[in-house]
Amino acid sequence: MMKTTTQILLMLSVLFLSEACQRDNRVKIDYEATEAVSEYTLSFKDESGALKTIVVEPAGKEDKWNYSMMAEEGDIVYISGKYNDAGSSLRLRIMLDGKIYKDGYSTGDTIKYLVVSGVVPYGND
Repeated sequence: MMKTTTQILLMLSVLFLSEACQRDNRVKIDYEATEAVSEYTLSFKDESGALKTIVVEPAGKEDKWNYSMMAEEGDIVYISGKYNDAGSSLRLRIMLDGKIYKDGYSTGDTIKYLVVSGVVPYGND
């Protein structure tokens, strides 16, 4: 009887561990930039971990720039932006699986970079 109980517990443990190892640790990341009325520069970490820099020319405040990728738990996510028009503003946002993770806003500041970053948290189930 004791041997059968031990075998059942061992099989349950193996099953639990194999489930934990197969769990998908990938998260959908969306970078968003909005509310700018003039040209701005963005830098962001892409799926490969490389830092990309682009120039965005919005048609108006309602224009939205976005970039989507998959990341693993523990990965660093990063986006920064800078504009040169004192009459402009910029909102940068990082979304994890469709939910706001980090958010930053700047208006009228043409000197500082707006930086939004973090680490994809573990256990996003």
